[in-house]
Amino acid sequence: MNPTEQVGRHVPATTRTDAVASIPDWAWLEAGLAIAARSEGLTYVALPAPVLAAAAIVDELRDQPIVSWTSADLTLVGVGIARELRGTGRARWAEVIAAAHAIATNTPEVGDEPRDTMPTRDLELEPHSGPSRAVIAGELAPTVALGFARPRFLGGAAFAPGAADRAPWTGFGDAWFALPRWTYVHDGARAFLVLAVDAHDAASAARWRDELAIFRAALAGGVIDRKQPPLVELGPAPADEWHRQVTDITDAIARGECSKVVAARTCSVQLGGPVRAAGLLAALDDRHAECVRVMIKPPGAGALIAASPERLVRRDGDLVLCDALAGSVANTGDLATATATLRASAKDRREHDLVVHAIRAALEDAGATVEAAAEPEIRALRHVLHLHTPFRATLRTPRHVLELAARLHPTPAVGGTPQDVATDWIRSHEPVARGWYASPVGWFDLEGNGELAVALRSGVIAGNRAQLWAGAGIVAGSDPERELAETEIKLRAMLGALGVTT
Repeated sequence: MNPTEQVGRHVPATTRTDAVASIPDWAWLEAGLAIAARSEGLTYVALPAPVLAAAAIVDELRDQPIVSWTSADLTLVGVGIARELRGTGRARWAEVIAAAHAIATNTPEVGDEPRDTMPTRDLELEPHSGPSRAVIAGELAPTVALGFARPRFLGGAAFAPGAADRAPWTGFGDAWFALPRWTYVHDGARAFLVLAVDAHDAASAARWRDELAIFRAALAGGVIDRKQPPLVELGPAPADEWHRQVTDITDAIARGECSKVVAARTCSVQLGGPVRAAGLLAALDDRHAECVRVMIKPPGAGALIAASPERLVRRDGDLVLCDALAGSVANTGDLATATATLRASAKDRREHDLVVHAIRAALEDAGATVEAAAEPEIRALRHVLHLHTPFRATLRTPRHVLELAARLHPTPAVGGTPQDVATDWIRSHEPVARGWYASPVGWFDLEGNGELAVALRSGVIAGNRAQLWAGAGIVAGSDPERELAETEIKLRAMLGALGVTT
């Protein structure tokens, strides 16, 4: 089996070649750089690598701009920036789509109109032609032959335009995605380290050899220290401040101004030394493997780290998947009793139904046929149980995953309803700007496929400090004390991973 075949189709772990499980070879890098030096556009130099956790890469490259994504079927770690995309204001999604289209097609940007797809068409071209190409373990191939290791943009967006314009979110912006310089990717059975370079970049061969040496050290494996420096100070937002927020919202609901607002509560953590991002990710892997674990560290910024239980949207061709996750109760260990309590709660079912209705309406407005069960499932997590309605939709016409995200976000699960009223309330009343909390984070590829999670159970770390967020959906009948307890439970995900017990 040649290297191209290894990437392009599924290879069971028991039949992997030694090459796929090896440390990346210097000769493969040199072969890829030689091809990139005489080619137009980007060349993706794919080096077979061993399978390991994202935290191992983060630990070794922690001072670089870095984005990681770990789900049940895919791990991505992007290090450095080959191309950067930013969007601002209400046009942020359209601007990112347009800029990505220009990179994918190796053409000048022609405006910020949304593109439904960004085709590379490499299957119809010779490997040397087209806007990009791959070199897989030293062999030239079309970019599509990369399969699961294909190029992806990684990043996300703020909860709303302007929400990340001050500390601790400085550097994040309204929307930021990067095509990483290096991407480590595995699907559980196979792994590759992919370098993105153009002809100009390829001339810096010594730089890429030096950086590969760092990756080789990271890929050699090693134990990630989960232990964090000792706690110096824990500062949860005051309970009376929270009570006022909840009461203000329920009063607004009683006046008929809105039906729901999701209020967020913060908790600051100061440690006796720098927060160890790799250790935090590894602890989240251990404690919350059922969630998507994400880290986003743009240039000159802190790092957003999350263990999200909620998918905003996944697009794979004409197939779209979404989650409605709203309505919750503490996981006391007695699942039967907790489940019965949650199912019997009219307040939680009303909150959940608002989310279901909004997601269905957004997908249907996008021209999709939508399937969802009439009754929600129960999603059991380490600290909490949620009402959960999965959506499966089929697009009649292509839609970029970011276009779908723009239609969906913020759902009533994280914003409220009506959407504009809830978003305005959040912006004008919450004492700390949300930044990228509860925002869409994830990846998309050159064809407009991708997956975005909602940045819940999250915080931003910088130096020896972490600022954490947790939210609760406030509807008619919400009790401030019960909602306070809900935020305390949700904060445990990040606090526990930081080694803080409450």
